[in-house]
Amino acid sequence: MAIKIPLFLLCLLVVVAIPVDAGVGEGNGEIGFDFGFIDFDSNINAETGGRLTFRGGYHFSNLFQLEGMIITANVSDFGRPGYHVQNTWLGAFLVNAVFNFHPSTNVVPYALAGVGRVAVLDLSTGSGPNFDEDGPAFQAAGGVRLFFGDSKRAAVRLELSLLGERTFDVQSIHTSLTVGFTWRLGSE
Repeated sequence: MAIKIPLFLLCLLVVVAIPVDAGVGEGNGEIGFDFGFIDFDSNINAETGGRLTFRGGYHFSNLFQLEGMIITANVSDFGRPGYHVQNTWLGAFLVNAVFNFHPSTNVVPYALAGVGRVAVLDLSTGSGPNFDEDGPAFQAAGGVRLFFGDSKRAAVRLELSLLGERTFDVQSIHTSLTVGFTWRLGSE
């Protein structure tokens, strides 16, 4: 994960220098999806897996947006020869307060904080028992939207996030790096 964070910061610095007319603001809706990697906390599974996110929100002002999101993440650890497969699946539902900044016209960096619930955490060990539990979840993230096209209705989205949850009587924090697309809904 140490390499992913500096790479994300480098990308963020490069894009903030590009000037143009930002695509989101007061009265606009937004939908999108992200895909990337999640580093599971060692309390759950010390492996890196895939993450898929669906999100949608509404901009109450140029600065503030309320957003709902569904996260699913998965990793399979095949282990040593003779060791059975371990699958870890995580699903979460969150509501985020998003703060959007407008340093230039095509670039919208943001920070968000959210709360919700981890819907399912399934640790299956081949022929062994499955363990499912749900619990509270929280999230903190930062990222940037890079709008393109004449109408600035679509953007590439880069995000680094920390997803915390409490299941199996243990607090875990999972780190994710995602890339996705977002579409603006509403007036110009």
